[in-house]
Amino acid sequence: MNTLGRSKAAKSRKVEISFHSDNAAFSAPADSFRPAINVKIQRAPYVDAPEHITAAAWDEAVESFWKCAGTLAVEHGYSGVFSEGRSNGWLVPYTQHDSAGKLITHWTGQGPDKGYPRYPNVEDKTERRQFIKFRESIEKLLRESLAYYIELAGELAGEGQAR
Repeated sequence: MNTLGRSKAAKSRKVEISFHSDNAAFSAPADSFRPAINVKIQRAPYVDAPEHITAAAWDEAVESFWKCAGTLAVEHGYSGVFSEGRSNGWLVPYTQHDSAGKLITHWTGQGPDKGYPRYPNVEDKTERRQFIKFRESIEKLLRESLAYYIELAGELAGEGQAR
């Protein structure tokens, strides 16, 4: 049997992919669930600083995370990302093509002339690999964003003490 350079153990490993739907009631149709990455932070890391400083640092880190996530999406062949869930804790990549078939990388809405978002079909091996690589990049970005929050809050707290 040809394993195409991969061991049997590697070929048999399944990578779990999470799915999310904003219509996640028990009666939600199966096609409303999309491959998604859980980016919800249950509790921000503790930083010894006043609340207004940690809140400002947190807001900046979250905004930066979503901007970078959109950039990573384009680098991985997607048009962008949506946030879903009550607390925007799910990141969902999508592709969108205009009527000429060109990939749209900046959200301009949707419709017959603008196209409609399409979500990754992780049953397709190529799209599954693309999604998994993208997820790995997002998980790294999430770790970096938490470190950025800690660093920024510390800097802001230091600036506040210097005044």
